[in-house]
Amino acid sequence: MIDPRVASGLRDLPPSVMIPRERMLTEFRKTFSLFGYLPIETPHIERMEVLTGKGAGSEEVLRQIFDVTNKGGTPGELALRFDLTVPLARFVAKHVNELGIPFKRYAIGSVFRGERPAKGRFREFLQCDFDIVGTEGVVADAETAQVIHDALSAAGVPDFTITLNHRKILDALMDGFGLADRTGSVLRALDKLAKVGRDKVVAELVASAGLSDDQAARLLDFVESGRGGVDVLDAAEAVVGGHPGGSLGIARLRQIMQLLETAGVAPERLAIDLGLARGLDYYTGVVFETTVKGWERFGSVASGGRYDNLASLFTDRKLPGVGASIGLDRLLALLEEAGWLKGVSAPVQVLVANFPGVDPATSIQLASRLRRTGVGAEVFPEPLQIGKQMGYGSSRGHRLAVIVGPDELAAGVFNLRNLATRQERKAIPQASLEAEVAQTLQSLEEGGSA
Repeated sequence: MIDPRVASGLRDLPPSVMIPRERMLTEFRKTFSLFGYLPIETPHIERMEVLTGKGAGSEEVLRQIFDVTNKGGTPGELALRFDLTVPLARFVAKHVNELGIPFKRYAIGSVFRGERPAKGRFREFLQCDFDIVGTEGVVADAETAQVIHDALSAAGVPDFTITLNHRKILDALMDGFGLADRTGSVLRALDKLAKVGRDKVVAELVASAGLSDDQAARLLDFVESGRGGVDVLDAAEAVVGGHPGGSLGIARLRQIMQLLETAGVAPERLAIDLGLARGLDYYTGVVFETTVKGWERFGSVASGGRYDNLASLFTDRKLPGVGASIGLDRLLALLEEAGWLKGVSAPVQVLVANFPGVDPATSIQLASRLRRTGVGAEVFPEPLQIGKQMGYGSSRGHRLAVIVGPDELAAGVFNLRNLATRQERKAIPQASLEAEVAQTLQSLEEGGSA
């Protein structure tokens, strides 16, 4: 007999997780559409050279790529995508003449990384990406943070913070320290600061990036003092404001924060962290990470940034872009552990009983009438004892049960039971089924009783 366990780093998702997952996806799609983003899809499998081109991803991510080889195929030719941004760059480069620019897209799909499994970290996970390609404007940068804010708010994610930085500030800092030739290795070390702590980052900066102890200490002092609101940019200006790139990065962050304030994003939802680097090599400007307060150990649940050169892997045409990704599976794992997911395993609110001795066509007809008005209704598949059917409805999260026994059938009426309180209204005319159920559900939503 085969062991039914799943492979390490992968997981099954039961209805109790999939139902809130689907609801959140609905809110994300709605938010993306409200901002004018259009849906696209790209293959799960890409050519290896697409995913490993210069600047496509950090060395760490590229080491995690899953090779794909069909029988008789060429090893190393194909791979599973590790994100949705590199495939987007390929897609836009191929279709730009048909799409026009700026082009705004969203894509929702699984990506794959062979990293070590941990809390909120899986080898297959769902990303919800949105991007604007073909513009360098600050409006697009600010809109990216606004979409993160509005999507997470619409999905009911509690108390999150969107943290911003600009890669040009970090580049200016590296230049000032004489470390411009080691920017990549330094930024990858800094990106681990929140996860491993100062001492381990210092050790990596010295061992891997070749910094002196003094350089590493000064670098981290700057980074650790650069966390907070817009005021931290004043201190940054004193250090890197004289550098053209540093000055540009600081000015850009000020503009973005002003635009977000204009858009109505609450200041407490935003923060600046001058050590935020993001691990992927293709970022060139503003970068974003989003964490839930009190649950930072899960890492970022929505992240991204500006990548002005990524499309150059596939075309000579300049196609700057900016976007972000919501890591839905990590977010759900966080909400599940925090106890913020409702334990509901039914997507509909009404159970129509299949009463013993009554033609099931009656139940089918009543449920069909409710569905035609947009009310979800499930018919119990077998004529078991009514108590067992009601127990099924209660355990699955149905709110109401429609019951028609032989006496009700003869009188042309039905009974309506509140499955939470077990209160039951009897002998309601079947002609008023839709109105009675809709009114009762509305009363329950408003905090009343059935």
